[in-house]
Amino acid sequence: MNRFFAGILFILIASWCFAQSQHNTSLDRNMPETYVVTTLNQQEFQRVSERFSIDRVSRNADGDYTVRICVAKKDYAAFEALNYPFSISTPAKANVSMATTYAQLVQSWNKYPTYSTYMDAMRTFQTQFPDLCKIDTILANTPGGHALLVAHISNTLNDRGTKPSFFYTSTMHGDEPVGYVMMLHLIHYLLNNYETDANVRYLVDNVDLWICPLENPDGTYHMSDNTLNQSPTSTRYNYNEEDLNRSYPWAGRNEARPSYEPEVQAMMLFGAAHPFVMSANMHGGAEVVNYPWDIWGSNQRPHADTQWWKRESRMFADTCHKQSNWYMHDLSNGVTQGADWYAITGSRQDYFNYYLHCREFTLELSSEKVVSSNTLPTYWNYMRNSLLNYIKESLYGFSGIVTDSVTGAPIEAMVFVENHDCDNSFVYSHLPAGDYHRPIKGGIYEVTFSAQGYYPKTLTMSVYDGQTLMQNVALVPIQNDVEDRVQEVRVYPNPTNDNVQIRNSMCKIDRVEVYDMMGRMVKSETADDYSMAMDMKDCVPGQYMLRIVTEKGARMEKIMVTKKR
Repeated sequence: MNRFFAGILFILIASWCFAQSQHNTSLDRNMPETYVVTTLNQQEFQRVSERFSIDRVSRNADGDYTVRICVAKKDYAAFEALNYPFSISTPAKANVSMATTYAQLVQSWNKYPTYSTYMDAMRTFQTQFPDLCKIDTILANTPGGHALLVAHISNTLNDRGTKPSFFYTSTMHGDEPVGYVMMLHLIHYLLNNYETDANVRYLVDNVDLWICPLENPDGTYHMSDNTLNQSPTSTRYNYNEEDLNRSYPWAGRNEARPSYEPEVQAMMLFGAAHPFVMSANMHGGAEVVNYPWDIWGSNQRPHADTQWWKRESRMFADTCHKQSNWYMHDLSNGVTQGADWYAITGSRQDYFNYYLHCREFTLELSSEKVVSSNTLPTYWNYMRNSLLNYIKESLYGFSGIVTDSVTGAPIEAMVFVENHDCDNSFVYSHLPAGDYHRPIKGGIYEVTFSAQGYYPKTLTMSVYDGQTLMQNVALVPIQNDVEDRVQEVRVYPNPTNDNVQIRNSMCKIDRVEVYDMMGRMVKSETADDYSMAMDMKDCVPGQYMLRIVTEKGARMEKIMVTKKR
């Protein structure tokens, strides 16, 4: 169906619901969650979006918003207190068949797995292909008694080497399981076609692949481990009635929450332990590729790599279009910037991009959250090539190894694209190999490599779309180069619990940026002098990196902030 007319139909249905429901004012306390439809003005929309989980939005001709909201049981009273008229949205149940064995699942891929079948499938992948697949655990026990598993696929499982790491995940909203089956199908496809398909072999040999099919098992199997379907059989929320895609640290805010949901905490630790270059997480309820940011609109604070994101998103959607004339056409023909659609806070996408220096977008795979089982193979045919091509994109851009020029040892360095990177879009080289991978839109860039104890090096680097520039970099240790001390910098006192003084005897300081150990920029100050003072009193005690920028380039210095006496 044409998506414009679909949007009009949604508005008409919502209006009809209002007339039929006669403005409901209370929710059924026996339901674990309820989808409601209401109409809000701009101020109301902003207020509701910060408190509740909106999952569908249509802009009306008068500027108001018709929205669908998923309200968790624990939030019923808070929602009702707003006194907005609403109607209950009760989607029709999909025609669901469940695979109760691994053989049933993989025979035609036209069934959803029971939880035991899912566990058996993951074990079988590893058992049948021990040299290509290892099943790891992200979280052993969720509050509902399930596990978050991930399939590691590589021809060098015990040594990443210099391969870029790539991560697919799905179904952090439990009632959106289409991606769940797609990811199981993808694991099976990669393993079973490695020996016969040159494209599959190329990916497995050159990319370190990780696939987590089910990120919210407590929600998917809310009612029973043996069935799933539209809410409330499956629920959007996790066991604790929290929306996992609103529960991550907010991009741009450096304060930590008192606690995180178990699934979120486990995923944060897993992401920090693996240098993912690119990733995607999968949802349902629309058919669109959603690129960063979710918190900031494109006219507010665009991602540094917006042009690269537009290319990647367009390629994914257009490759789907080659398989079907009607699939993946929502919003701008299957592509949207996150907050331009509707803004949310605490998304997984924003966390991976901002705090982990990864490149992640969100894939909305189906207009209905749960599709009938017999249509699952059709969806696989629509998106298979797009899923494979997106993995391959992690190989393009700038890549190489950063080493010590004297010893040849690999080092961890910041890779910063001058006059381009912002909001933590820079990347790092990673030990033990010292390799870096920087996806970027084709063009010519000035790239600075810097590490504590080394002179920075800025290179002019050029790359085309869909190609790779291999550029190894050797950084000179400061103590081994007496003649080239053009950036002699003193940082004191160190440790400090107050101000830190920064002096450069050779050239003026342009600015100083402060980063915490997760790579988050916590403050930045400009200067136009040979010395400046940076106030560190409001920084939480711990280690930080100062990025000191001068006309000669940039360098990194580590500093320790201690508690006030």
